[in-house]
Amino acid sequence: MKEVACLNGRMLPLSEARIPVDDRGFLFGDSVYEVARTYGGRIWALDRHLARLRRSLAAIAIEGADLDALRADILEAHRQSEIETAVIYIQITRGVAPRSHVPDGAMTPTVLVTVRPLGGPGPTSRPDEGVRALLMPEARWARRDIKSTNLLPNILAKREARSAGAFEAIFTTDDGWITEGSSSNVFVVQAGTARTPPKGAHLLPGITRDLVIEITRDEGIPLEEALVSRADLFAADEVFLTGTGAEVIGVVRIDEETIGSGRVGPVTRRLLDAYHEWIAAGRDGLRE
Repeated sequence: MKEVACLNGRMLPLSEARIPVDDRGFLFGDSVYEVARTYGGRIWALDRHLARLRRSLAAIAIEGADLDALRADILEAHRQSEIETAVIYIQITRGVAPRSHVPDGAMTPTVLVTVRPLGGPGPTSRPDEGVRALLMPEARWARRDIKSTNLLPNILAKREARSAGAFEAIFTTDDGWITEGSSSNVFVVQAGTARTPPKGAHLLPGITRDLVIEITRDEGIPLEEALVSRADLFAADEVFLTGTGAEVIGVVRIDEETIGSGRVGPVTRRLLDAYHEWIAAGRDGLRE
């Protein structure tokens, strides 16, 4: 088992991967990324991640990346790593050029894949306990549907939450609407119906978010994609977060307020169980 990188198609030990100082991803954050994980040695939802990566590349006009070759490189890097439970990071930058806001001429993208072991047990290893979240003012740019590496507001919000003993920061707009967490999507449950903010420029279309929405349909759980207010969070019977690392995780406190019964609720538990059943069955394919 070893940590592996694939840099511009070249396989090498992760410790030997080097990016030029003039790479625009390093200088400007002029890049997009994806994070996938494996279960039982299988990369989960890889084609969904690549489809979102393609949308992000198009949105910021990075051209020339061969995603078919990238897919093959991801599979090979994972095979060479021999890591059964891995986190796979993918980043594509606009490329290398002398520092200028608008580079001259065509560029060749920098394409990086890394494979590392997934970290230790996360909060979903204690599914009945749930986590605490803090509300934070929305201070990010207007195109949050693009999975850009410009994550400083997310990092600062997550740091503040963790410093206060919370698991996640949830962003709220000036007029009281919920957008998403710093690294997750947000759902509320009221009277058995789940609701999550609709897709748009204001939030990242999460891979796990979309899978959970599909699971609610399979499970017969009513779900609405509709605006969620700050008041809706505190009035909810259940609140849960979704994400590649977090999977489906209940929120039992927000700021200093208890949500619902203060325990992870039945809808959240049902969705987490069903999500694990989908993982076991390999049900992560793209749907039209």
